[in-house]
Amino acid sequence: MPFMTSQGATIHYQTWGSGFPIIFIHPPSMGAATFMEQKELSDEFQVICMDARGHRLSSNGKGTLTIQEWAVDIYHLVEELNQEKVILAGYSSGGSVALEFALRWPERTAGIILTGGFPEVCSTLLKKEFEIGIWFAENNHTTWLAHILSFSNSRRREHRKAIAQTVSTIRPRLLQSLYESGMTYSCTNRLSELKVPLLLIYGTRDWYVHYYQYLFYKYAVHAPKEVIYVDSVGHQVPTLEAHTYNAVVRRFARDTLSHVKNM
Repeated sequence: MPFMTSQGATIHYQTWGSGFPIIFIHPPSMGAATFMEQKELSDEFQVICMDARGHRLSSNGKGTLTIQEWAVDIYHLVEELNQEKVILAGYSSGGSVALEFALRWPERTAGIILTGGFPEVCSTLLKKEFEIGIWFAENNHTTWLAHILSFSNSRRREHRKAIAQTVSTIRPRLLQSLYESGMTYSCTNRLSELKVPLLLIYGTRDWYVHYYQYLFYKYAVHAPKEVIYVDSVGHQVPTLEAHTYNAVVRRFARDTLSHVKNM
């Protein structure tokens, strides 16, 4: 199992395949196990997943984690793997990490895929979701959270078990700090700095985050944008509709690689 050191923490990561690299960034608490269904993309691309500090096999470091610190860990992973450019695929609040990385290191970013992503939390329902996550962490209910997230994100027993194991072992204080950071994080006023292709993926039933696409269209004026809606699913597109999600990611990655080669 490969590990690296970043900002005082020992970070676990996994890679499959070769080719142009795609880094998948999980939501808080779920860990790299989130992306078990994305291994099939390794027949054409290098699939990279990292357990954020405090998740599964990665150490806690200082015991808290912010979106900005997580982005730095991703940067150190890119350096560790000696990659010049990467595609960043963030799921839910993992998209905030992808955006922060792209804004801080545009020279290392080839494209961004956001599934249920947002540049800030500014709607009542999304804020309430973060507050619920903070409540679970404050009250040390990670076992309940593991049950909820594993069953809502997969229909396969093996996948559910892997997600639940990650969620149930995370330290509540670190999880609380990550939810708090995600709720207050905002990069909306910096979106105009983005110039790489941006793919926005939403489940048709994920209606409470559909609003956020308008912020990207309003502020990310220099980034080529595309919106994809996946039928019959809510927020959990990469896990519950993996075949469709992987097909969309594959096509975007091919187009992005072609663009990079022609630069």
